[in-house]
Amino acid sequence: MGVLMIQCPSTGREVSTGIEMIDVDQLPAVKATTLCPACGQVHQWTKHEAWLANGGWQYRVCVTH
Repeated sequence: MGVLMIQCPSTGREVSTGIEMIDVDQLPAVKATTLCPACGQVHQWTKHEAWLANGGWQYRVCVTH
């Protein structure tokens, strides 16, 4: 399982969408949005622009209460 990544169009940095999955092909062919931690803007993307980070553990968001 990996974390779904996109590229920030403003900074060029790889950013996590927060979605964990096995294969990008499982996603429907629709536009999705992600609040970008690199620039603070909301980006639209499709599965054709996304990829899985190998392992992805470093991109997981840990939330504690």
